[in-house]
Amino acid sequence: MTLQEILAAENRNTDKIYLHLEGIFWKAYERSAFAFIHRISRYKASKRFVKYLDAEVVSVGFPDASRAKVLGDRPLETEKADMLVLGTGTIDAEEYGRWKEAIPLVVSKPAGMPSPVFGTLYGGVPRQMVIPVPDAESVPRRVPAAPLSSRSSEAGSTGSYPAAASETSVGEAVLRDLRNFSVENATPLECLLFVSSLKKQLNGNI
Repeated sequence: MTLQEILAAENRNTDKIYLHLEGIFWKAYERSAFAFIHRISRYKASKRFVKYLDAEVVSVGFPDASRAKVLGDRPLETEKADMLVLGTGTIDAEEYGRWKEAIPLVVSKPAGMPSPVFGTLYGGVPRQMVIPVPDAESVPRRVPAAPLSSRSSEAGSTGSYPAAASETSVGEAVLRDLRNFSVENATPLECLLFVSSLKKQLNGNI
């Protein structure tokens, strides 16, 4: 289904949660997102302005790998390869409208700025972190290894090589970024960009 078709169905939705498989994530939109958060799991929804539809769209998502944990043994009214439908009871249109209005709009980032990724669960986890996606010019280049004699002289008084310290520092930074990355609410594209940035950091220090 296209996003336009999904939104048309959500405008008629009164008592269902529609989950759509997009890449490796299940996503719920609009009224389905409202019902999902209030009756299944209190994930954090995001609201974006979709220019070609001239509309603000609310959505929430979780990875396919977490489907059993998130949905548990709840019965499905419909199960397809790319869509799940759960009964949820009546969705109050006025309450949904107030809920959507209160969600802050995610403003598109200026060109060249890193993309924001929002945490999913309520609690003590920071709501926002920035994924470092370096430009090609800023990615460290692979530097040929120095001759053994040269490295021996560099080790000289310290007994360690500068390259080893650099690799350790980069490795720690990559692990820190990986631990902090909130995959549950990132888009597939943001996940790919994040993995690509980590790979470039590591390859630049081999």
